[in-house]
Amino acid sequence: MNATDNQIGRQFRRIQLGFRFLAHGARTQTTCHWTGLTPDQLATLRRRWMFNADERLRGPSPSSFEAFFASRRRRSQAALFLGICRILGAAPAKTGALAAKYLPSLENGERFCEAYEMYREWAPNAEFDIEQVQLLLLGAVHGESIELTLCHTCYGSLLVDKLGKTDSGCDHCRRRSSRSAGHALRS
Repeated sequence: MNATDNQIGRQFRRIQLGFRFLAHGARTQTTCHWTGLTPDQLATLRRRWMFNADERLRGPSPSSFEAFFASRRRRSQAALFLGICRILGAAPAKTGALAAKYLPSLENGERFCEAYEMYREWAPNAEFDIEQVQLLLLGAVHGESIELTLCHTCYGSLLVDKLGKTDSGCDHCRRRSSRSAGHALRS
């Protein structure tokens, strides 16, 4: 059997990406989904690289967007992650017909990991793990339940729950306007 350099290069990239997902504690299903590696290949890589089996996430992946709207901090962190994804090309500027272009693949997995690693650098105390931000990214790509938009006041990134109460302003602008209103009342 004769493998081309391109096939060998892609397989090497899959293994590297698998290593990155495993290092972030991703579930087997998630890693396989983005890399194209099989669960058996991942088990072999885990053994060779001596990953601690107790450190990885198990069970079903998160499926609810509620965690992203639980507090201002979480909503802001989610908007930061999606903003990074847009900058790196891991998420589209608009949802719709182009969504399929951003679904899990080797190339998109590399962009996704890069965005997650950058997010963790910028927000080291971030509350979201790789599984949660995967849900966030795929939810924003499909655009049915959540969406990243701009604040109508400052044009900063704003995460919107399309099925719940929608806010037109970000938390920063709301706090600033409430402080201004409080200051005007005292004057």
